[in-house]
Amino acid sequence: MSTVDLSNTAVQEALRSASIPAERRGKARTARLSQAEREFYFWILRRFAAASPLDSDCTRAAARRVGLEPDVALVALARHDLVHADEGGRPVVAYPFSSEARGHRVLIAGRHRVQAMCAIDALGIAPMLEMPIEIVSRDPLSGGEVWVRLDPAEGAWWEPSEAAVLAGSACCEGPSFRGCCEVLNFFETRDNAVLYLHEHPEIAGSPISIPDAIEVGRVVFGGVFEEG
Repeated sequence: MSTVDLSNTAVQEALRSASIPAERRGKARTARLSQAEREFYFWILRRFAAASPLDSDCTRAAARRVGLEPDVALVALARHDLVHADEGGRPVVAYPFSSEARGHRVLIAGRHRVQAMCAIDALGIAPMLEMPIEIVSRDPLSGGEVWVRLDPAEGAWWEPSEAAVLAGSACCEGPSFRGCCEVLNFFETRDNAVLYLHEHPEIAGSPISIPDAIEVGRVVFGGVFEEG
């Protein structure tokens, strides 16, 4: 088991590099939602976490059950960069989850297999749900596999031991899936992340250790389901 030794300076710099402001961290993510919007949002997250297929009909029905007009509710969640739906009203992005393969496969509590939007989102699933997870991803430079097991009660393990996460963004405006999600990847080594940055001058950022990436995931997604 690897010891998680967090560096607050590194975590804060990673949040800045990935353009993740304070209002998109922890329970602050839902602070601007009404109670009904929050319930609807939580329903969407739980469906993704249970690997339960979402379609527009069940999504609309869930919105109406809490007294919301479905299209208006989805627009509100998109405005706060929480959920994004396709043209038919089916949620396809609900950070940390994706309806499409993103290269970050996550097994939740040994039962449900889901896709995460990025490396930080994958690591954020454990603190958000307070459940153990296993992540399998690939280094976009080498193609090598990176594996992480994260248990909120027991700690973290990862292979290879030199693995790192690239924290950065390709732009600073708009929803996260257009700016930082494509950038936030696992790498087999820090050197690979540095080389990837050199080969992609449009990206601003820097590699961080797996322990620091775990803490960034906790800061962004831990406490999302807390009220108040």
